[in-house]
Amino acid sequence: MNELIVKHLQAAQKAPTMSNLSTEPRTYEHHALLLDDDDANRMLLSVAFDMVQLPFTAAHSGEQALRLYETQRFAFAFLDIDLPDISGIEVARRIRAQDQGIVLIMCSANDDPLTIAAAVAVDCDLFFVKPFQLDALLNTVKMLDRASLRANPRILIVDNTQRPRWENRLNSAPNA
Repeated sequence: MNELIVKHLQAAQKAPTMSNLSTEPRTYEHHALLLDDDDANRMLLSVAFDMVQLPFTAAHSGEQALRLYETQRFAFAFLDIDLPDISGIEVARRIRAQDQGIVLIMCSANDDPLTIAAAVAVDCDLFFVKPFQLDALLNTVKMLDRASLRANPRILIVDNTQRPRWENRLNSAPNA
């Protein structure tokens, strides 16, 4: 499974440029937004990010994540879906409405077709099924490349059954 994840993440594709409302191109820091209401999951993700030296800022609620997004520049957002205040899907929708270039990585213990379809509908780039497999998580975080992930026409679903699968994006060419 890890080889498939690495191949997917290494897919060398030219990503289109993206600009925000101003005429200046948006820049991306190699920095992640981490949203999970569960302390243990935040800690596990924090350890993984620290091990691969990916700077991150953690949030425990959807509202806190949106406030952090407004004040910092992120290349990646790891978003838990099931939250007590607002859904991670709604957080993703609001972020994507402002930023077509950020990589959205959705995380949920719920991998039913409706949940995955909702993540695909907000144009996520990866979907992790909890509980996380540490080796798959580390390999994925180590290989994160914002431009390649945004340009890829498929979304990788990483679960803990050793059967990775892919979903096609709703729009075949993302606006990164």
